[in-house]
Amino acid sequence: MPVPALSVVVMAFNERDSLEAQVRATVAFLARCGGPGSEVVVVDDGSTDGMAAVADRLATGHPGTGGAPAVRVVHHPTNLGMGVAIRSGYAAARGEFVTQLPGDGQVAPDTLSRFLPHLADHDLVLSTYAKRDDGFARALVTAGYQGTARVLLGDRCAFTGTMVFRRALLDRVRLTCDSFLVNVELPLKLMRLGVRPAHVTISALARAHGRSKVLSLARVARVVREMLKLRAELSGPDWRGGAACGS
Repeated sequence: MPVPALSVVVMAFNERDSLEAQVRATVAFLARCGGPGSEVVVVDDGSTDGMAAVADRLATGHPGTGGAPAVRVVHHPTNLGMGVAIRSGYAAARGEFVTQLPGDGQVAPDTLSRFLPHLADHDLVLSTYAKRDDGFARALVTAGYQGTARVLLGDRCAFTGTMVFRRALLDRVRLTCDSFLVNVELPLKLMRLGVRPAHVTISALARAHGRSKVLSLARVARVVREMLKLRAELSGPDWRGGAACGS
C-alpha cells in the first residue's frame, strides 16, 4: 500500500507553551512518514492565553508548498469543549486517513508509526495505553469511567483518543458528543457497522506544561450524561449517516 495522506488533528485549549513543539514534531513526522497531501489541522478551542497567535504563525510558516506537510488552523470563538474541537478537526481534514494528537504533547507524533503498518488491511486502528502514570486521581477517574462505560455501553471503552481511521468512514455515522466521549462514540458506531479494527499499544508522556483539564466533577458528570444519551441513541437508527460530524 502506498503511504497515505494523513491528517493529524491537534486539538488544544490554552496550550500556548506546548503547542509549537507538538506541531513542529508532527510536521517532521509527516515529512518522514506521511504521503503527499499530509497535513496538521490545529483546532484552537477558544484559547485565551495567546495560543491562537502561535497556531496562526505556525500555519503561515508551513503552507504545504513543495510537497511539505501543511499546517491549517480552525478557530473556535469560545471554548466549546473537547468533543466539538475533535469533530471540527475531523470535518476539516482532507487526508485519506485521519488521526488526532493532544496539543499538550503527552502523545508524541512518532507514536503514529505504530498505526501505519495496519492501514493496508484495516480502515480503523485503535490504541490502548500500556501504562499511564498521571497520579492517583487520574487513575481513579479512569477506573470509574471504564466501569460506567461497561454498565451503560456494554464495553469498557479502554481505547484512547489516538486512533487512525479512513476519512470516508465519517460519511457513515453521525457524531454528536461534545466531550471527549466522541472518542468512544466514533469507534463504537463504526464497529456496529461491521468495521473491524486493528489494535496497538501506545505510551503517554508526562505533561511538560500546565495541568490536565479533565479532572473535575462537572466534567465527570457531563460525560456520564453523554454516555446515557449515547446509549439511547445507539438503540435507534438515527446515528447512521454522517454529514453532522462537524456541526
